[in-house]
Amino acid sequence: MTQSAPRSWRFLCGSAVILFLTVGCSDSPTEPHQGIVRPLTPPSSHALVSYFPPPESNGGWRKTTGATKIRSLGMEPTGLAALGSYAMALPAETYYTGVTGYSAKNKAVLVIKKGWIVGEYYNQSSARTAVYYLASNGKTFAMMLFGRLQLDYPSLGLDLNSRLYDERWLSAGFPLTDPRKADITTDHVFRHVSGLIPEVEATVAGGAVPGLTGWDFEPFTVGNDAEYPVSAPLYFDPGNPSTYTKGSSYSSVGFNHLSLLFKQVTGLEPSLYLRTGMLDQIGVGRMAYKLPQGMGGYVWATAGNGLASARDYARLAYLLLHEGNWAGKQIFTAEWIRQFTTNPGYPNISSNAQCLFGTQYPKDLYRIVGSGVNLGFIVPSLDLVATLNGRTRTRMRDEVTRTFLEKLFASVTQQYETCDGRVFNGTATATQSVTALTLINADTDQPILALTDGMTLRFADLPTRNLNVRAETSPSVVGSVRFGLDGQANYRTETSSPYALAGDSGGDYSAWTPALGAHALTATPYSGASGSGTAGTPLTVAFTAE
Repeated sequence: MTQSAPRSWRFLCGSAVILFLTVGCSDSPTEPHQGIVRPLTPPSSHALVSYFPPPESNGGWRKTTGATKIRSLGMEPTGLAALGSYAMALPAETYYTGVTGYSAKNKAVLVIKKGWIVGEYYNQSSARTAVYYLASNGKTFAMMLFGRLQLDYPSLGLDLNSRLYDERWLSAGFPLTDPRKADITTDHVFRHVSGLIPEVEATVAGGAVPGLTGWDFEPFTVGNDAEYPVSAPLYFDPGNPSTYTKGSSYSSVGFNHLSLLFKQVTGLEPSLYLRTGMLDQIGVGRMAYKLPQGMGGYVWATAGNGLASARDYARLAYLLLHEGNWAGKQIFTAEWIRQFTTNPGYPNISSNAQCLFGTQYPKDLYRIVGSGVNLGFIVPSLDLVATLNGRTRTRMRDEVTRTFLEKLFASVTQQYETCDGRVFNGTATATQSVTALTLINADTDQPILALTDGMTLRFADLPTRNLNVRAETSPSVVGSVRFGLDGQANYRTETSSPYALAGDSGGDYSAWTPALGAHALTATPYSGASGSGTAGTPLTVAFTAE
């Protein structure tokens, strides 16, 4: 691989390659392929609007605040406001990047439905134009850009099965510091099962750019950093993380190999290839980078050191929604990205194909995310993108994901099919009902009898006082069930089956004993989680305990 061209020439030449897609560079392994322009094809057969926002400098996203318009797009304004209020109240975590325009205190939420911003929330005026540290979202961007690289350099044959360590695109990794590195594929990297040093193994591997004393980006990435030899060996055989004893095999070092790969193939510093190959094509404005000492001429660490505005982050999520097609220009192919958006096992593009986020959400929902809980949700079947930016402790990621989704889908009024095949909203929701209330023996977790209106429960006739009540529903799985008891309209809400008045732990029912006297119990099904969405047909029974 020839690397003798001056850097200024390489940058200029590479820019011409990507912008005009007709001129090659002499230090690239193969001439770039001419750009592909295709008619807009809706992803996964879903009908998406053909609107694409101009750059923010030229007007940016279209937006509506009118309640009537928002409702016509299939969203409920009051629910969106509740989502925004929730996100703005999340606690901020101190985090330093050294980048102008960044503050860990800023927060932003955008909800984009059919190409319209229908919800846009900031916790302070500076947050609208601020940049946010996107962290491991950079890994998602690298996966997207890898698909762009396939179109630019088709003769290389790069795909999921390509060997990561190949001198055509990773000459810095030779000679190998561990012979097993020859078996690593790009799919292993994307799935975080490469065996390359996991983040839990050492502090220096705990992020995209640690910047510790003596750390040097390129040598450390390929295992040749004399100051930090921990990156030299593999920690498990590629594709076999079950042999690793320290838990998570998640590896930012593995993803940083793509920085080296992009640079060697294109002759461009990776952030410039990202800029010309993808960001400029979709109108992204400023992309800044956290740059500690030791980067050695690299700007973009593909494991994630980038910062962008909330509106531009949503723009990148919108490119995913349209599966790489931006106003007829194919940035990457739909086939490339569908490998990640429709299959489990990719931590940086987490699919709901197997109901990971809940049976009550669409199967085609997926999430992109970075530390600080900067996340985006994409739902092609609803033509929906929702993003959250700010800095919240990463340990809250699952909690925030759960609550954000609950509030987001409580705002959706358009009919959709859930992961388990049910239909929410529209006329189909009227068929949801609670059909029976079953008294449960909490000692054995077995049913005792059906609780019916006007019944008298005599403890002397029951096998135990440790009881519970289970709501039976039609269909058997609904979004949630809310119990009302003796004037407490929200005595308890259950989002997952079994729907139990006193709760359960994996089917192990908690004990509840009704007080002596008369009681009224109501159970109401809802189309959404936590009592959100549309209410179905409730069941009420009055009974007496003696």
